[in-house]
Amino acid sequence: MPKRTTHTYSSEDAAPDGPDSDLFVYYCKHCSSHVLITDTQLQKTPKRKTDRACVLDKTKHLARLNVQEAGKILLKRGEGKLEKQFRMNCIGCGLFVCYRAEEDLETTSLIYIVDGALSTVAAETNPQDAPVPPCISRLEGGLVQVAIEVEAGAQRSAITRVNADDVRVTIAAPAARGEANNELLEFMAKVLGLRLSQMTLQRGWNNKSKLLVVEDLSARQVYEKLLEAVQP
Repeated sequence: MPKRTTHTYSSEDAAPDGPDSDLFVYYCKHCSSHVLITDTQLQKTPKRKTDRACVLDKTKHLARLNVQEAGKILLKRGEGKLEKQFRMNCIGCGLFVCYRAEEDLETTSLIYIVDGALSTVAAETNPQDAPVPPCISRLEGGLVQVAIEVEAGAQRSAITRVNADDVRVTIAAPAARGEANNELLEFMAKVLGLRLSQMTLQRGWNNKSKLLVVEDLSARQVYEKLLEAVQP
């Protein structure tokens, strides 16, 4: 896993044209954390043909990023072509929001904003604007799968965070003899308003990372019930 560090960048050489110039604040569309301040509207910037990412030129526009470094990946583009991306994630939820082609953030001239990742409206002001995170997915037959990361033997049973990768749950019961799994199912049934017969622990009986499958709720309903129950 790459080392993740928080990095706030300010493009001082591309300041707004004057004191009356507009500044636009962009938030993570999933968790509403502040990600970017710039002096242009992203919908007016050029878009890449490959992935529809907005191209923000730091030599022309202000670019203040509040992100986590997420490491380098290589993507195959076309026949024999490899594209190098240095990815950056939202600090709040860890969702992939932008990338660059050069390792040094301060000297790179172009920032690529992932299509649909950011919004000018913070999700808290309108929760319906926040999409369901990838950790909650719809399966065939109307079932919904939830990726859960469990900490057993905690002081209390609670949902502590819902992010892009998983739902973080603490369970008071110890991990031994399946006690934590049983309490997890009972706790999630209470949170989601379901019977035990409407839920199945599909994977993860013997480790912290688990997959819970639930019936009779949509992915959106599961997401909203989990958010309501979060106790950091």
